[in-house]
Amino acid sequence: MRKIRNYSISKESTEEMIQANRFNPSLEITFRDRSGQHKHKLSAGYGDDLDVYREGSETYILTTNPRLGYISLEVFAGADKTGEIFVEEYQVIETLGCEDLAPFNTIKRLREHII
Repeated sequence: MRKIRNYSISKESTEEMIQANRFNPSLEITFRDRSGQHKHKLSAGYGDDLDVYREGSETYILTTNPRLGYISLEVFAGADKTGEIFVEEYQVIETLGCEDLAPFNTIKRLREHII
């Protein structure tokens, strides 16, 4: 699993937001690696911290919000979202076994819960 360090975050266009019936624009992540250009719409909020990793053809985006205590993982294969999990603050220790895991290890444990 490789960490992606060079990525950009932007908001989706107003037209896309209206077509999706959203009241606020979602975030989009864009990055390039050896396999080409990648762009994904995220469920992350504006104040969330992101850790981005690639393994094979899959992209793993770990979202954490220390202020609100939640974590989530979104998995993409190519342009398609193939899975996601959202864990509230009170569920973190039960789901991960502890609170202070490195992002890489958090992703490994969370992806076990994605069907």
